[in-house]
Amino acid sequence: MRDMMKDMAKQWKETGSVSGRVYWPGGGVEFGPGGFKPASSSQQQQQQGKSSIPQLPIDVAEAPEGFYTLYADVPGLSKADLSIKLSKERVLTISGERKSPLADAPLPQQERVLGSFERRWQLPEDSESEGISAKVADGVLTITVPKKQPQPEPQDEQQDIFIA
Repeated sequence: MRDMMKDMAKQWKETGSVSGRVYWPGGGVEFGPGGFKPASSSQQQQQQGKSSIPQLPIDVAEAPEGFYTLYADVPGLSKADLSIKLSKERVLTISGERKSPLADAPLPQQERVLGSFERRWQLPEDSESEGISAKVADGVLTITVPKKQPQPEPQDEQQDIFIA
């Protein structure tokens, strides 16, 4: 494993990666020429800003009963720690903040990602903007978005016209 990490660091250094170091997002560990070491909090914040991984991953399920359900893991957060808003452009925004349980105390090891987060999700065309509900239970945020009810197709009814 260590050899593989050295090879990866070498390849990244050759391709212009910053100093050839490998940073594990959310892991608080940096691997460089000297081996593994904890990353500084400024390095963590810098790398998190460059990460393409969303801060709040969501799963979206489409139920045949006529709604979408979004699931997001929010361990340790309550509904008071979260904000969910819907814009005029039909964009659902989920935001919040993960705080350290120890107020500003230095941690010898920090692997959990702390700080503010935000995630946006564009409502599909077949969804309603009214009737959206959300709940937090067992560390999972569940948002339910109803779908538009299909409009019955106009029936091409013919009437008999009587001639008098």
